[in-house]
Amino acid sequence: MLRNSSLNGGAIKFNMQKNIIKLGLLTRLFQDHKLLFPLIKDYWKGTYRDVSAKSIVIFIVALAYIISPLDLIPDYLLGLGQIDDAVILGLALNFLEKDLAKYREWKDRKG
Repeated sequence: MLRNSSLNGGAIKFNMQKNIIKLGLLTRLFQDHKLLFPLIKDYWKGTYRDVSAKSIVIFIVALAYIISPLDLIPDYLLGLGQIDDAVILGLALNFLEKDLAKYREWKDRKG
């Protein structure tokens, strides 16, 4: 009986760690999302240009997919239709993370 409760404690600890990791990922994606718009604004104005061409292409393709009415899961299926858009946005932000981190450092140094 004691051994079984020990196993359950391990499962609970694993689930808590898994949830913390998920929360960390969501927090990071939210922070990256908030940083994306100032990056676009500074890039457009010409005050910040240290963004790779590959990142620009990935962002444009992701944006085109999100805006496009042609999706893997049609948008008229409320709830389900936005899942593929959210996945594309998350993948794009994950790919852009290095450029966003460089931008964050630049912005912090700038004051």
